[in-house]
Amino acid sequence: MTATTTRQETVPLTFGGFDFAGRIVRGGGRLAPIVLVGGAFQHKDAWGRVERDLLRHADVITVDLPGWGAADRLPPGYGVDFLAGALGHLLDQVAPEPVHVVGASYGSGVAHRWAQLRPERVRRLLLVGTMTHVTGRLRRRIARSVELAEQGRHAEFTAEVLDLMLSRAPGIRRQAAVRRCLNSLVGAMSDADVAKYLDNTRRLLDHPGDDGRVLPVPVLVTTGEHDPLTTPVLSRAAAARCADARFTAIHGADHLVHLERPAEVVDLALRFFAGEPLSGLPYCTPVEHVVCGVAR
Repeated sequence: MTATTTRQETVPLTFGGFDFAGRIVRGGGRLAPIVLVGGAFQHKDAWGRVERDLLRHADVITVDLPGWGAADRLPPGYGVDFLAGALGHLLDQVAPEPVHVVGASYGSGVAHRWAQLRPERVRRLLLVGTMTHVTGRLRRRIARSVELAEQGRHAEFTAEVLDLMLSRAPGIRRQAAVRRCLNSLVGAMSDADVAKYLDNTRRLLDHPGDDGRVLPVPVLVTTGEHDPLTTPVLSRAAAARCADARFTAIHGADHLVHLERPAEVVDLALRFFAGEPLSGLPYCTPVEHVVCGVAR
């Protein structure tokens, strides 16, 4: 048993007839609880160094929403509003006070939607690798991954997923190790895992998660400077749809920035959540203050 496991509690829940689970780990420090909502291949116990470093400053809450990890499979007809409702159901049980939220990749859409629906419950929102919608070439690439998975062409599916998420630009930190890890993870997916990937990807393609309302809470959007999936251009556009947002790109990283530069992601998150200045940080581009489409 590690120190972390002795301080954690798993919270089994049901929402809309689907079983899922949250997890709260008691940390220290002065910040409100930090909620981590992960991506398509991430489960509630897989935040590693990011969670460990955040725990020095706050309690950390993670979740396997319906369709994720060990939770029940969620048919693609259920949209992002349903997932936001499930997230809210968990947080109403374990953290009724306002919280800080980190949404990464696929989870960024759920976190953003929950913040739209329940802004009074959100102190600050950090979105890592996000976009407002999927169109054009990217939509075709993602649809291609669905086609390969459906046809059982697993080697090609694995290669497509890696190419979607990992840049071939030079200078990516720790990318060789991250590539090996992701290749092993995707290559070892069970039939149930593939089915959840298909459900979640169809949901991403078929259900817009944004009704256009302006998000009133403070928002920071970031991604890797070489992210080929949720590019800096797409991420900045997402920031521009918020009332009070900031945007920056982290150097030497792509879509898996939390694995390639975890210390920097944590530092950026903690500065933002504490309301500290974000100027002059050596590991990212100058932080832009974006107010409804106008960068300053």
